[in-house]
Amino acid sequence: MNAPPIEFARTSDGVSIAYGTVGEGKGLVYMQGIPTRHFSLLWKLSADDRQLAQLAAARERRWVMFDPRGMGSSAAVDSFSLDGFVSDLEAVADKLGLTQFDLVAATYSNPIAVEYAVRHPDRVSHLVLHYPFLRSVDALDTPAMAAVRALREQDWTVYTDASMHILFGNQSSHELARIMAQVLRAAITPERGRKVFQLVDQFDMTHQAARVEVPTLVITEPDVFIAEHYSRAVAAAIDSAQFILAETRERFANETWRFLGVLPDSTIAPSFDGAHDTASLTPRELEILALLVAGQSNRVIAEGLVLSERTVARHIANIYEKTGAHGRAEVTAHALRHRIV
Repeated sequence: MNAPPIEFARTSDGVSIAYGTVGEGKGLVYMQGIPTRHFSLLWKLSADDRQLAQLAAARERRWVMFDPRGMGSSAAVDSFSLDGFVSDLEAVADKLGLTQFDLVAATYSNPIAVEYAVRHPDRVSHLVLHYPFLRSVDALDTPAMAAVRALREQDWTVYTDASMHILFGNQSSHELARIMAQVLRAAITPERGRKVFQLVDQFDMTHQAARVEVPTLVITEPDVFIAEHYSRAVAAAIDSAQFILAETRERFANETWRFLGVLPDSTIAPSFDGAHDTASLTPRELEILALLVAGQSNRVIAEGLVLSERTVARHIANIYEKTGAHGRAEVTAHALRHRIV
């Protein structure tokens, strides 16, 4: 799937915010932790990001990504605030006409998502918080982070490498940490990056978490940098929240997607450890499968490949039979799990 085109929304204070979308249907806004936000580069470097967008599109969801102010392809600014970051999300949601949408945030973007959900409870259908914490001063006050934080003013490259390995090295792989360090350096200048991290160090969503009224999932994994008890405290503060400790990345994905209704209970979310598996699909079937994963209808596939809709339907039936899938959601999960497309 090609990278989504970059479009722009303008905030109430006049800042141009870059965003991209994949698929059609109910909006699903995903916010990686700030300041590692450069969606066009993440799309290029991270297979996980591409696959999640494809899965959402296959389930008739509109996957939305955006770069907050001062990051990625958005306009450069020299000062940052929680209110400013919330206005970035407001601008994108308004530009896309998202009257109701699901909102997923990770780590340092969680306070932004919570603030938005409190201000606009009628617009957020479901809120998912990945690895959240109430107060940065508590969750980030560890010997490792204190030592790395001292590098901010001395060597930005060493600091970004070290901090991303602390955050992501144990979660998945050192390759993910390397990618996120590369994205961080491309997303923001050292001067602006230091300012964002200084703001993050002061985040406290204790008061606002108690005001969240929308259905909320708080989910984390064992042995990640944000300790489990910090995320449990977030779930305890939100009356509408359920807490899940996912022992594996597969369960982490399953629970998130099921909470959002992207996957039915019987469907397994994609594993990101699978090897290539063509499942005896022909070249034409692989071509059509890629278009299915991209969320295209039978009619659009037929027009693009200059085939009849009946022929396309026959190929799709063969794909379902060979993969053991029952419908687009399952075949999309199968394709992503086995890295077929």
